[in-house]
Amino acid sequence: MKVEFQNIGQVKNENLKYAVISAVHEKKWVFVKHKERDTWEIPGGRRETDEDINDTAKRELFEETRAKNFQIKPICDYCVIIDDKKSYGRLFYADIKDFGDLPDLEIGEVKLFEKLPEKLTYPSIQPLLYRKALTEKMITEYLGREVKATMDRPLGSKHPQHNFIYPINYGYIPDTVSGDGEAIDAYIIGEFEPLKFYTGYVVAIINRRNDDEDKLVVCKSLDLYNRDQIRALTEFQERFFESDIISAY
Repeated sequence: MKVEFQNIGQVKNENLKYAVISAVHEKKWVFVKHKERDTWEIPGGRRETDEDINDTAKRELFEETRAKNFQIKPICDYCVIIDDKKSYGRLFYADIKDFGDLPDLEIGEVKLFEKLPEKLTYPSIQPLLYRKALTEKMITEYLGREVKATMDRPLGSKHPQHNFIYPINYGYIPDTVSGDGEAIDAYIIGEFEPLKFYTGYVVAIINRRNDDEDKLVVCKSLDLYNRDQIRALTEFQERFFESDIISAY
């Protein structure tokens, strides 16, 4: 089995058969459990005849989570390949503000999680969709915005396990949740003294393709560093991961 992601518009509209909606409520992930299963899944379902795929997403989100006040947007299209057979769908990201009564349909339980549940209905597919949505969540909530960071690895300190020295300040954003359930980590660039606290703008997000933790890059100004410079400044740690840099500038 293989999952491929494509930009919206690359897949023919008539081939999009499924809508999957990675949703959050109060910064926690929304997962649902079917009445006939004991596993968790991302809300979503099959497109009905002559239905717009974007309307499919809104309908399925309501039917499966009781969401009645939400913002939703498409992230990308995807293709699941099993034994040379391809099925296509569109992945969405939604922020749910309020819930109503759960319709008496196939979903028996809706639950909020800080990270990806262990017991999944589709364990070969859902983690990949989750990682894609996690990056979208980070972009929506943090890119270009001001944050306050606390340093637990200040410049010049040593990593407790790998023994390398931090050439820049590295910390976390209190009261946040990353893909691993812990606080979101942040690289501080443009500062040349050890810090305890720092307030700056999220100039970039480092999207780790092979890890559940994306990282913020924080600076006093949005346009001081380009992607290549950010890559060089964070290479001391990011060289262990496959990643992309999403810049605010």
